[in-house]
Amino acid sequence: MSIREAITTLISNTTMMSGKARMKRSRQRESGFGLMELTVVIIVAAILVAVAMQSMTAIIQDARRTKTEREIEMLAKAIVGDPSLTSGGCRSDFGYVGDIGAFPPNLQALYENPGGYGTWDGPYIPPGFAQDSTGFKMDEWGRLYSYGGGVTITSTGSGSTISKKIADAVTDYTLNTLNGTITDANDSVPGTVYTDSVDIKVTIPNGSGSTITKAYSPDSSGSFSLDSLPVGTHPLKLIYTPNVDTLLRYASILPRHKSTVSYKFASAYFAGGGGCIGPGSETFRPVGAGTTTGLTASGCSDNWECVDEVSPDGNSTRVQSMVGSYETDTYAMADPPPSSCTITQVTVYGRAQKTTIFITGGVKMVLRTGGFDYVGSAHSVGNSWTDVSETWVNNPSTG
Repeated sequence: MSIREAITTLISNTTMMSGKARMKRSRQRESGFGLMELTVVIIVAAILVAVAMQSMTAIIQDARRTKTEREIEMLAKAIVGDPSLTSGGCRSDFGYVGDIGAFPPNLQALYENPGGYGTWDGPYIPPGFAQDSTGFKMDEWGRLYSYGGGVTITSTGSGSTISKKIADAVTDYTLNTLNGTITDANDSVPGTVYTDSVDIKVTIPNGSGSTITKAYSPDSSGSFSLDSLPVGTHPLKLIYTPNVDTLLRYASILPRHKSTVSYKFASAYFAGGGGCIGPGSETFRPVGAGTTTGLTASGCSDNWECVDEVSPDGNSTRVQSMVGSYETDTYAMADPPPSSCTITQVTVYGRAQKTTIFITGGVKMVLRTGGFDYVGSAHSVGNSWTDVSETWVNNPSTG
């Protein structure tokens, strides 16, 4: 081998050895860097997984809480109805309470009839929940809702309390009042003659799966009050018994309900029977001379003109007696307007004073009817103007 060949071979061998050495060193460097990198990746991944698990747990808990709150709201509406559901402008959904007249003893009563109740019209829970006979009673953590027939539904599956208050009190939904009036076609009310000729009947659930019909009668002014009514839409009958004339209506009773409704028969049943529109009074003042004029006028030409003012004018106009005994004045009064109202009493008012110092003074009110004067009791008066009156409950002429 020549010197050139030896040098070439040496260089070539050297190159090859260097290459092998580099390859070996390169593999050693790659192996050490991969292990460190893998360790870091594992640690970072573990941290990310832990954070993600915490976030996922919070999201799941929030979702469970939200769904549980919606389920509790659904159960509450199943018990007392959904106020947003209406028909003909009136609320149409009153839930279990509207059909039974009482709160359910437990949540299962919303799914199946609690005891052969004839008025039960469930299931009251939505179809999606009604497919499972037990699942609707559990919250999203699998724990049973707490409900025992009261006004609160509670979930504790989350570790804290989630509650829904259905009402302030059970009586808000079971004991309500409907006030009303009944008149005839002429707007006359029954009066004392026809008050017992009108029957008012309302049919309501009795709280145990049946119904009960409660009967009432109006008073003389046609007013009536139906009490202890559960929420719901209940049939109401107003019957004029002599003719068996019946008005059929439906009373929509809301929670804490106290309202007034008016009803009217199609015929004039109450005319001439003492009926009238509302209790009230009429005031009549002198309009002319009566049958007796025994007092002396002062400040006016005719006696009746001295006592007809609306506001008392004291000594400006008056009638007086200057003798030591009673003298009588009577005055003509205006006729009352036509009415079917019964007169229950008549009161005569006066205003008097005495003008002497040492002599006592007195005044008596007089009612003239049937051609005779009926004198009331004596009222003592002093030196200042005093209001006096006398009331006749019975007609003194006829008793």
